[in-house]
Amino acid sequence: MMVYHKLLKRQLQKYGDESLLENEAFLRFIDAVNDSYLAFDRDRELSEHAFSISQEEFSEINHRLKNEVNIREYSIEKLKETLKSVKTDTGLPDFNSDNLLEIVDILNAEISRRREAEKLLIVAKEEAEKASHAKTDFLSIMSHEIRTPLNAVIGMGHLLLKNDPRPDQVNNLKVLKTSSDNLLVLINDILDFNKIEAGKLDLENAPFSLKKLVTDIVSANTNNSNERENTIKAIIDQKVPELMIGDALRIGQVLNNLVSNAVKFTHKGNIDVSVQVKSLSAKTAVIELAIHDSGVGIAQDKIETIFMPFTQASTSITRQYGGTGLGLAITKKILNLYKSDIEVESEIGKGSKFFFTLELEIVEGNAADLNGDETLDFDLNKKHILLVEDTLFNIVYATQLLEGWNIVVDVAENGAIAVEKMRNEPYDLVLMDLQMPVMDGYTATTKIREFNNDTPIIALTASATSNVREQVLKAGMQDYVTKPFNPDDFYIKLKRYLA
Repeated sequence: MMVYHKLLKRQLQKYGDESLLENEAFLRFIDAVNDSYLAFDRDRELSEHAFSISQEEFSEINHRLKNEVNIREYSIEKLKETLKSVKTDTGLPDFNSDNLLEIVDILNAEISRRREAEKLLIVAKEEAEKASHAKTDFLSIMSHEIRTPLNAVIGMGHLLLKNDPRPDQVNNLKVLKTSSDNLLVLINDILDFNKIEAGKLDLENAPFSLKKLVTDIVSANTNNSNERENTIKAIIDQKVPELMIGDALRIGQVLNNLVSNAVKFTHKGNIDVSVQVKSLSAKTAVIELAIHDSGVGIAQDKIETIFMPFTQASTSITRQYGGTGLGLAITKKILNLYKSDIEVESEIGKGSKFFFTLELEIVEGNAADLNGDETLDFDLNKKHILLVEDTLFNIVYATQLLEGWNIVVDVAENGAIAVEKMRNEPYDLVLMDLQMPVMDGYTATTKIREFNNDTPIIALTASATSNVREQVLKAGMQDYVTKPFNPDDFYIKLKRYLA
């Protein structure tokens, strides 16, 4: 028998009889009534439990709900602020500011748009980098193609001047030499500026004599100075160390730019190149180098302009004096690599003073020990040299130049021939062109070093890339000469290796 609710059970006992309890329809009715009683009890218990929640619990729940509402409102405000910040370019669209989902959808759409824009920027950046590499490669190729014939032009002019030309030919040859030298300066300036802009101009660190460098630069500019009826002199502090560590080529380039400018813009005046020690310690020296001239001077409002690329103080300067306007821009960039800067004091009609300081490491020793015998006696005592070169006019020039220094010259037209000649005949030195058909200079040197590690190999290159030195040393060569080369410097370099 089914167990009934206690109240229903009591009512059945009081009013029911046996016949009712045997009636199935009545029993089904009683079961439904019993379920109602039980459901009523459960609902009453839940109601009693709900009312039993304390006032503190209700307050806590209410506080949490309020916090959630505040957080939602704060989130909506922040989302709206974010939306305003990212939609500055196109403006805010119409939207329900209280509809969180609508704001999130707009933000997601804006983020997707920004991602697409970033992808386009990355593609544009990659294209720009490709264009920059193509420009660098183009300049490198053009450098080689221009420098190679220019080497012969400068070289042949040098040889003709050395071969007792007729008096009526001397002036023509001097014009040829001056013009070709100026062309080389222009090419070098453009290539150097390109390397600086690409961040590929690296400073070398090697011992050098600053005294000798300054003296040589003043000497090299003396003829031009005399032609303009100027007096040029070097004033060198006796406390300047004999040897210091630095990039003699680049420091020399800075000094030569400044000295040649002083000569160019001065007529019947004075140019002083001074080297003064500002401070001296056991390991380093701070040197001030100044170039002071009594030339045309520079207006105060033009001083900053002259250091801008391709810019000069006045358009009339280009017509009157020439130049690309790159020299001072390159000078400033090189000094910046030394954590220094160029300073100027000038006044129109009263001349200019360009000066800068360098902090260089001091080397123990003597400049004479570093440079060795650099006398220009032009006699190398029938030393046997292998010239590896594929360009006919460069072969003609180099052969005449070397034979004029009492050198026996043998020629190989490419690297493969050079390797075979080195296997079969001893040489005192090899002059190795780098770019040649059949086999280039790098490959040829690598193969030669497989069976000969003693013979010095000097690269002859028309390339202006910044990593030439690293590449030639890695291939097994001892040094390199950049075409077009100064014959006197070339002779001194050969003499060092053939001594």
